[in-house]
Amino acid sequence: MGKIIIIGILLAVLIYFTLRRLNFFNFNKPPQRTKSSRVIEISTPTQLLKRGLKRTLYTVGSGLILLVLIVILAAKFKIALIMLPISIYLIAQFFVLNNHIKIVRDQQIHYDSETQDVHIEWVNGKSLEFNLLKDITELKEIRAVQKNNGLHMGYYQLSVGQKLVYLPYLLQENPDNKPFFDKLQLFNRSIESKLFPII
Repeated sequence: MGKIIIIGILLAVLIYFTLRRLNFFNFNKPPQRTKSSRVIEISTPTQLLKRGLKRTLYTVGSGLILLVLIVILAAKFKIALIMLPISIYLIAQFFVLNNHIKIVRDQQIHYDSETQDVHIEWVNGKSLEFNLLKDITELKEIRAVQKNNGLHMGYYQLSVGQKLVYLPYLLQENPDNKPFFDKLQLFNRSIESKLFPII
């Protein structure tokens, strides 16, 4: 029972810091968007990230309930431990979501729908400019094996010369980004499924 309490406390701390990162308690800050008809800021508004977080927390909650049941049942029936991997999988979805939110928040992407130029700036000060149609040498799509509460986790990996660019599926949740991802769908790409598509 002590292990469950420790896991619960660790998850509570992680959830708290994720909520802080999303400014969950600050509803007064309006989303900033580029004022141009052809240049799109490829981003995910905080409200869409909150919706993804809410869906994932339902999954994590199901995993925690299952974990408690497994511990209770395993005291008498060791066969209940067979369900332990399912519980761990459900709980681990929070870590996948947290990883993808970090990637979304750590980069600012602008896409010119007319010239197909893409400009990316990262919080560490690095930047990259490339043409979507000319400069991508390889495109991979890595996705989760299944959806959880309607949320499909995954990401695109773009190779631009020697550099890699990661675009989480969370960016597709924003309808404003549709022109960019529609163009991306035209590329030939390898598709890989993973249990935990962590970047």
